Amino acid sequence: MFGYSCCNACHRSYQGFSYRCYKGDCSFEIDIQCILLSDTLKHPSHEHSLFIVHSNEGMICNACSVLRYPWHVAYRCMKRCDFILDVGCATLPLTAWYKYDRHPLTLTYSDDSEPSQHYCDLCEKERNPNRWFYYCADCDNSLHLNCAIGDLPYMKLGIRFNNYRHEHPLTVVKNIWNCPPCKVCGEICNGQALECKESECKFFVH
Repeated sequence: MFGYSCCNACHRSYQGFSYRCYKGDCSFEIDIQCILLSDTLKHPSHEHSLFIVHSNEGMICNACSVLRYPWHVAYRCMKRCDFILDVGCATLPLTAWYKYDRHPLTLTYSDDSEPSQHYCDLCEKERNPNRWFYYCADCDNSLHLNCAIGDLPYMKLGIRFNNYRHEHPLTVVKNIWNCPPCKVCGEICNGQALECKESECKFFVH
């Protein structure tokens, strides 16, 4: 409908092939990357193996602290650890790059630094020390997950698609130097954003 889809497993927007249920009014769909996930996962953030589970209501992801609902898919530890990773967090890359750092940033699972250090070096907003983040030990740079990998990691730069928020097609862009404000939240669109290429429009949105 809009030229892109949202995976019901990892909850990320993407373009490309997917599997979808057409039974009755069910609209469950899952992208290729998630359909190929194994039933078990050995993640470096946890000592035990994790198993994919479809009944996670009331559970909170240990990576992003988001409450899970009945239709969410997640990996859980079955050894009474109460450890759970939603699919989006379980598939996060172990390294990421930051434009002002010549080293790769490493996915980091805990933060015992001083409270004054709990800030993102990209957006300059406070970080929750209980949530995962990307970190460079050499340069002491810390980034929120989305600040490091972008809000649209599975959307190709330059792709155009329709969006219900705007009358013209929007293009996926990456702002590095000239970062205009978002028309919805007012924050600077630093990194990935959606831009209207119509000359009279000048519409940017996260």
